[in-house]
Formats: sequence, C-alpha cells, structure tokens
Amino acid sequence: MRKTKKSIIIILAFCIMLLSAVSLDKGVAQAAGGYTIKINKATNVVTVYRNGAPDRAFVCSTGNATPIGTFNTSQKLRWHVLDGPSYGQYCTRIVAGVLFHSVWYYANGDYNSQSYVQYNKLGTTASHGCVRLTVADAKWIYENCPLGTSVTVFWGSSADDPLGKPEAIKIPAKYGSRGWDPTDPMAGNPYSGLRPSINVSGAQTNVEYGSVFNPFAGIAAYDSLGNDITRRLTYSGSVDTKKFGSYQLTYNVVDALGRSASSSVTYKVVDSSEAIIKGVKKSVKKEYNATLNLRKNVKAYTADKRSLTDKIKIKVIYPKSKNEKPYKKSTIKLKKLGTYKFIYYVSNPNNGLVTKATMKVTVKDTKKPKLTGVAQKKTVEYKGSLNLKSKVKAKLVSGKNMTSKVVIKIKAPDYKKFVKLSEKKYKSYKFTKVGTYQVEYSVANPYNKKAVAKKTMVITVRDSKAPKLLGVVDAKNAKVNDIFNLRDGVTAKTLSGQDLTANITIKVKAPETNAFVDLTAEQCQKFSFGKAGIYTIEYSVANPINPKAVTKKIMTVTVASGQISPDDAVTPDNGNK
Repeated sequence: MRKTKKSIIIILAFCIMLLSAVSLDKGVAQAAGGYTIKINKATNVVTVYRNGAPDRAFVCSTGNATPIGTFNTSQKLRWHVLDGPSYGQYCTRIVAGVLFHSVWYYANGDYNSQSYVQYNKLGTTASHGCVRLTVADAKWIYENCPLGTSVTVFWGSSADDPLGKPEAIKIPAKYGSRGWDPTDPMAGNPYSGLRPSINVSGAQTNVEYGSVFNPFAGIAAYDSLGNDITRRLTYSGSVDTKKFGSYQLTYNVVDALGRSASSSVTYKVVDSSEAIIKGVKKSVKKEYNATLNLRKNVKAYTADKRSLTDKIKIKVIYPKSKNEKPYKKSTIKLKKLGTYKFIYYVSNPNNGLVTKATMKVTVKDTKKPKLTGVAQKKTVEYKGSLNLKSKVKAKLVSGKNMTSKVVIKIKAPDYKKFVKLSEKKYKSYKFTKVGTYQVEYSVANPYNKKAVAKKTMVITVRDSKAPKLLGVVDAKNAKVNDIFNLRDGVTAKTLSGQDLTANITIKVKAPETNAFVDLTAEQCQKFSFGKAGIYTIEYSVANPINPKAVTKKIMTVTVASGQISPDDAVTPDNGNK
C-alpha cells in the first residue's frame, strides 16, 4: 500500500513539473505560427487552419470526455505517460489532462509496442478524452504549431470539415497486436520500405468492339500494408471501343501513408463475335409453285457495320431430304410440298467465325383445285342418257388427282334445288324432262376445305324427233258422194307428250290425178268422195322445234259406186309404221 501511494505521489509530482516545464506567451505563439485548430467530435476530424484558411486535416479519435470549447496549447512532451499506464509520442497539451498525442504504446520509448487495436480505431470515438492521432500527424502539430495555438473543440457534422475526413491506414491482423506506427518517420520503422501495389493480372486486355468498357474491371490496388484500396485507383488515358486498335491506360494509386504506385495496361479493341445476319425469317408459309426471293431484306455485317451481304452463302435442304445443297440463285420456285430449310452462312473476316441463320419454309397447296372437262352447254335429246362425269377431271395445283372427289349435283327443269347424284346415277343419267337442266360440279381442296372449285354445265333437253301420228288406217272403202271427217280419230303428239293434233296437215290425191291437194280444216271435216276410184290421203305432222322431223302416213280410200260390204271395214291404225 505504501509503495502504491509513493508511486502516485511521484507521478503527480512529475506531471506538475511537466506542466510548468514549457510555457510561452499565447499572443506571441499565435503570431509566430499563424495556425488555429478545430476538432469535430462528431466526425473525429482535426482541421488545421493557417491564417484563417483550411490548410490540412487529420483523422483522430476523441472521447466522450473530450471537452467542448476553445483552448490554447500550453505544453509539449516528446514521450509522455498516459492512463493505464500507457505512453504516447509527440504530446501537445490542449487543456488540463487533454492532449494531442499518438495512439498509445505499451512501453515508454518502445516504438515497437503501439496498440494496433487502438490504432485501427482512428476515426471513431475511442479515447478517454485526449485526441489520438497517427504519429506523423501528432508530430506535425508538435513541430509546427507553437504553444498558445488556439484549439476549438465542437460537435458538428461532415459539412463542418472543409477538407473532408482523411483515411488512416489500417494494420492487418497478420502484423500482430502491437508494433510500430506505420506513419512514424523514425529510422528503423519496418513499414518505411513498404509501398502500395497495383495488380493488373485480372484485366481483360481484349475489349469487344462497341462494348461498354469498364477501365477498373480486373484491376486491384493494395496499400503499403496490403489493404485493398482499389476504390482509390485513378487512371489516365482512354479506350475508344468504336475504333479498332491498341490503347494504353496508366493506373495510379496513393495510399493513406501518401505513398504511390502506378502500372500500365495495353488494351486492344477487337471483334471476337460472330457477324450479324438480319432479315432471315425463322418460319415462312408459302403456296405451292410460289416464287421466293431468298435474299430480299437479308443483310449481314460485322460489329463495326462493315457490310458482308454479298458474302452470304445459301444452302438448301429440300423436303424429304437431309442433305444440304449449295444454292446460288436469289430466287427459287417452290415446286415441292413440305418443308424447305434454307441455311444462310457468312464468315466474319475479323476473326473467321461463321454465323448461321436458318429459315424454314412450309409449302402447302391450299388453292382451288383445277376442274376441267366440264362443257358450258350441251343439248340432249329427250329420254337420252349421258355419263355426266365423262371427260371431267380434277387435280390440285400441285398435281394430286382429285377426280374421284368431284361432287355432281343436278337441278331439273322446274326444280328449285340441286340434288346430289350418286356414282350410279351420274354415270348414266336419263333426261326425262324437256327443258333446261343445270349440272353443278364441285371439288374441295382437302388441305383447305374453303378452297372449292365449281363449274356449272347447262343442258338443254329437246324433243326434236318425228312426232307420233295415231289413228290413221291404211285403207278404207267408201261410195261415191260419201262424206267423211278425215280427222276423226286421228291425233299427233311429240315423244315427250306435247299434243300436235292441231298441227296435222292433210292432203288428198283424187283418182286419175297426179298431185296432192292441201285440205283446209273445214274441208277435212266434211270431205266428199265425188267419184269412184282410189283416193290417196296423206297425213303429216312436223316437230315444231325441228321442221325436218316429219311423220307421214298414207291412207287409201277405195270409192265405189255401190254399197260397201261390211267385210271391207278397216281397223284404224293406232300407231306409226
């Protein structure tokens, strides 16, 4: 206990002696140096002003006990005992027990005993009240700011630090927990020979033409103690990615110790990509037999827009084939159904890379089939028969036979609708009505049901043959002055049933005469046999639509002067002979 008290008394006596060791007139000190100092406790920044203008800034560590106010330095101590006890270099007293000093050491005068844990706290609130600095910064104040220098301690913000907040170099764990202050200029400092470095091994020296160039990609910088300070890198020079060539950039870095390093990298702007082919559609649908322009709107060029369009080569794989064949023409007639593949190739002269683009062209036959052999008009005789499909053919544009798929419909005279015919009926169709028939032929494309070919044939059915003449007997007997109705029982009609009785013409050739005489209708009704002999009576009727189609019949009447025997009666003729 006595030893402890004695030690305390000795320390206090030493401090009192030191406090009185160095003192100068305040006004004289300020006039000599022209410096004032401000300490921002909030940011842990010391700013030194010279003649009122900011001159330099130091990073520091203040403490919660650091007093706010304006003071004047009153003492300087090269090495000094601190709390702990611990020891500091280049101490300048601000007020009472508050000093500027280096980060503390474990042993007095031992440069290799600084606490690295405390050193790495610079820039944060960490002291018991003093203002900790690097050795270099504490030394500068010690040597340049005379006693009596004004020191203002305040709580501000970063806006109150006109020179910003400097950075103190960090001491990595590999250096242990204590050692030299890296900023100490004293001979023997193991850090004095260390320098920052720039590692450019990760730089991609080939830069793609037209790309966005990042000059810091792959570049790393380290300070004198090996800390990553890539963020502090700067460079000079430029790289124009729109122009092929070589470019040199020089990288520079300055660490927190003020030591610098530089390194240069040569970059080369190159085209390492494939050429670009544009205008080749991935999928196209075309009609059979269409002409396709293979080069229309197709272009090729390099990254620097050098045209390669005329260097494009085309190969084709035809439907149902697997082999590529060179194709030199610009157009092609699509004469095959199925899928064509057109492959476009172009080589980039900058690097030899080949670009390939493929277009698939699906060829279909979706148009109306071709329907041939259908006559526009035909004339058929009443009760005549026709094979309505005779000579009728159908095929797709691509050539597939569609004749068996032809549908035949017919609309008879006086009918409003078409009736579909079966094969049995259309092969031997009998026309049982006089008038106009319409026969419709149609065939659909099986690949496009809406593509239907249609044709209509108009068939006129005529009854142009010689009519039927009925009721004319071959022979009759009469006596002189008998009166006959020569039309009695005689009728006429066409084969289709049209009544032509009124059209019957009757001629008579009297006995001993050579010529027939036409009879009027009235004469026919009351014809008188005026003399004995043989009368020849000619009945004739013509088809009204074909005057040449005439039916004739002859009846002979033997006229006697006496009574006719019943055995001479003749059965009338009921038909043509």
